Amino acid sequence: MLNTDVETKRKYWPMFEQMIRNQFQYGGSKYALMPDKEITDWVCELAGWEWVIGTMAKYLGRFKNEHREKDLLKIATYCFILWLKFGFHLKEKHDEDVKQ
Repeated sequence: MLNTDVETKRKYWPMFEQMIRNQFQYGGSKYALMPDKEITDWVCELAGWEWVIGTMAKYLGRFKNEHREKDLLKIATYCFILWLKFGFHLKEKHDEDVKQ
């Protein structure tokens, strides 16, 4: 495994960010339900938001066994979906684990 110093993170973050963007934009059209709702929203209404955690666990398990890049991108995308579903994007002050 490779080291991940701050310069490496800074250099490759834009690439990772673009791949995550590709995931949620593709998923947004692939799983569209209504103009303001995706299938993910509907499934959360039926099964609760916890199913997202289960889906992430499935991808974590598959990554453990297969080491597939796309599984990590899907996990990151589901983290973004949960961040939105819980309304964190609407907060003025965010709970970041960084020095303020």
